[in-house]
Amino acid sequence: MKNKGNIIFKVVTVIAAAATLISAVYIMYNRMGLSDELDFGAGSYYYADIPDFDKRVNFAPFVSDVPSWVIFVLFFVWAVAMWFLWKWVDSRGERKK
Repeated sequence: MKNKGNIIFKVVTVIAAAATLISAVYIMYNRMGLSDELDFGAGSYYYADIPDFDKRVNFAPFVSDVPSWVIFVLFFVWAVAMWFLWKWVDSRGERKK
């Protein structure tokens, strides 16, 4: 039964990879997502290269009533919690071996 699941997983993986490749070729061939008035060469994809970039994107500043130090503390608490969660998940994998 385990071998049958492995074969199904491989078939699904090959189908997904083929669909992704076909989609990418189709999008490139039909030049989808390109703007004709912005014809840049290879490597010219940085935002600074796009004329009037600030007019194309909404740069409205985000204003929060929460002090920035609170946001930093919450970020570091989240990071420590995820580290402990990762250690716990990793230790469960070792016990089952």
